[in-house]
Amino acid sequence: MIGQFGDQVTLMSPMRTFAEGTEMSFYFHMRISTEDKTAALTVYTYSQLHVFEHCLLEIRGNHGTSWHKREVCLPGGTYQLAFVATHGLQFLSDIALDEIELSFDDSKPCKPREKYEG
Repeated sequence: MIGQFGDQVTLMSPMRTFAEGTEMSFYFHMRISTEDKTAALTVYTYSQLHVFEHCLLEIRGNHGTSWHKREVCLPGGTYQLAFVATHGLQFLSDIALDEIELSFDDSKPCKPREKYEG
């Protein structure tokens, strides 16, 4: 199947309760045309009411052919994580995820931000 402009693919985690200060890390690969400003990889919290609540991270632009690591401090609460890849303008574009991990360190929890951009 070939995607069209604006198509989205969403990867959802199971519903779970996250402690404030849990850190999520993952690797992403995002190769798109440098002129394409519409393709994106966005991470949201998805509530028990089945709505996207908070945008935790938005990545846009061409990041080449290498893998890049991002870390996000998660807010406390019960929700799912939603990774949303939005198809941009080009036929030959690529967005991929790998090694999604969660960690929590009682001695040094991370601090959530309002919104992350990459």
